[in-house]
Amino acid sequence: MNKIVKPSLIVFILFQFNLLFAQEGNQFPKIVAENLNSKQITLPIDHNGQFAVVGVAFSEDAQDDLYTWGLPIHTLFLDKEGLNAMVYDVKVNLLLLFTGVNKAAYNKAEKMIQDGTLDTYRDHILLYKGEMGNYRDELAMEDRKVPYIFVLDKEGTIIYSTSGRYTSLKLEKIAKLVEE
Repeated sequence: MNKIVKPSLIVFILFQFNLLFAQEGNQFPKIVAENLNSKQITLPIDHNGQFAVVGVAFSEDAQDDLYTWGLPIHTLFLDKEGLNAMVYDVKVNLLLLFTGVNKAAYNKAEKMIQDGTLDTYRDHILLYKGEMGNYRDELAMEDRKVPYIFVLDKEGTIIYSTSGRYTSLKLEKIAKLVEE
């Protein structure tokens, strides 16, 4: 029995590892969402020609962790007054998905997000209300309680992904990938 368990365990571990990075090298799926200025954005089409960093959350727990990325991302990629503006030309979006039973909370959540968001960030926060469809599988988003961060090349292909709260090591990796 021990001989059966070990190969099965190895196959399981390899399968899980593959799931974690399954989306890298794949095209980011087309998602139509609306920013907080009521402008419709189609990912990744509206970012073609530029690198993009897209944070995705589809639960309140994940949103809280996604927000930990806000200030570091702004400082590195969005602050046009800082020195980094000369180094990086990156589109950035935080995409909040309202699917399934969460669709019922969309209007209330949208109002709270609108009220709590500075004008500086309104173009960068996207809200999606609809069906989850294959997004969760295509993007290998297994745990709904954590945010996922995707780095897209200039053609919309995922070149890196990570999940969870912000860390400086994760952001350094992202910065190296999108440096011009």
